[in-house]
Amino acid sequence: MNENGTPSASADAPVNQATADAMTPEDTTPSTEIPPVLDDRDTMIAALQMELESQKDQMLRAMAEAQTIQRRLRTQMEQDRKYAAEPLARELVVALDNFTRSIKAAEAGASAEAILDGVRSIESQIRKALESVGVKKVESVGQVFNPEVHEAIVTHETDEHPDETVLDEIEAGYIIHDRVLRPARVRVSKQPE
Repeated sequence: MNENGTPSASADAPVNQATADAMTPEDTTPSTEIPPVLDDRDTMIAALQMELESQKDQMLRAMAEAQTIQRRLRTQMEQDRKYAAEPLARELVVALDNFTRSIKAAEAGASAEAILDGVRSIESQIRKALESVGVKKVESVGQVFNPEVHEAIVTHETDEHPDETVLDEIEAGYIIHDRVLRPARVRVSKQPE
């Protein structure tokens, strides 16, 4: 019995049907839910997971930045390759203009000496333009034949020069920095038999 004198429902007392219907399954089962208790390990795990996510984010950002840099460099290299000849082309255009002027002067009846001076000037411009990008003429006449930079077109028997001396140049040869663009075509001495 309770304080009012009415009988109280005990654990052993039968539950009437209306009371039983009103109860939910949660009311009939004892609560097994334990409030979360965080210990030091759980705190450390949570901190490490946050740090891992932060590191992943930083890594993804760094990878994206690296890809952007690679793309920019690739584009820049393509542009540099595409326009690498621009400085040389600028100088050659000037020489081409001078050729055009020389032709017009010749057609207008300029003297042979004036035209020859113009052509020499143009040759000088072209030579300077090529030298500005590392192209140089191979020195041949009087040199010992060198198969790396010379191509022997003709041999000439003579005892006036040492064997395999370049006597004259049929066509000039050129190198760019340390690479042969075109070997010089030359006439080479050969000792008589």
